[in-house]
Amino acid sequence: AAVKRGLKVLAITDHSAGLAVAGGLSVERLAEQRAEIERVQALLGGQILLLQGSEVEILSDGSLGYPDEVLAQLDLVIASLHFSLRQPREVITARLIGAMRNPHVDIIGHPSGRLLPEREGADLDWDAVLAAAVETQTALEIDANPSRLDLDEVYARRAADLGVLLTVDTDAHSPDHLDFLEYGLGVARRAWLEPRHLLNCRGDQEILAWLRERKG
Repeated sequence: AAVKRGLKVLAITDHSAGLAVAGGLSVERLAEQRAEIERVQALLGGQILLLQGSEVEILSDGSLGYPDEVLAQLDLVIASLHFSLRQPREVITARLIGAMRNPHVDIIGHPSGRLLPEREGADLDWDAVLAAAVETQTALEIDANPSRLDLDEVYARRAADLGVLLTVDTDAHSPDHLDFLEYGLGVARRAWLEPRHLLNCRGDQEILAWLRERKG
């Protein structure tokens, strides 16, 4: 489905074991997935680059859904908030910033955690969050799912002005969800973003180089 849509890079980022309600993968299943991704990559050859990642849960105490030794084996790590979103501002902001300071975390997914229309985002100290993104050079996601659209265009623009790298992701849970990309691009356009602001607009080798640089 990704190849048919002309995509050149696809990151497989199932939820971590820390979000069991969403079928998060155990460490054992994560290893099985790596083998399957390598098998499919061999079949597809140079048509597309497949990356194994994870959307790792930022737990209520600030720890992550996998230990560091597991995160270190992944090509790409997204850290996201899904629950305990009503914690006090200083607590939930510290959770998010703590995830950014983990050397294995590359992207913060749907940073506010909002769900449209029923759930408002967390009460974050955005100045502190954006400053931490600059400090750690962590990318921030514009989640293209119509129930997310998070970051919104206001904070996406602020992030870009500060030099934070952004990424437009579909949060696809089925092949059809890849079509959500247009919604995320709509947010990026409203934020007056340019290709230079978005990780997705880089070539596959540039993306790999960015990931290698982050991992030292």
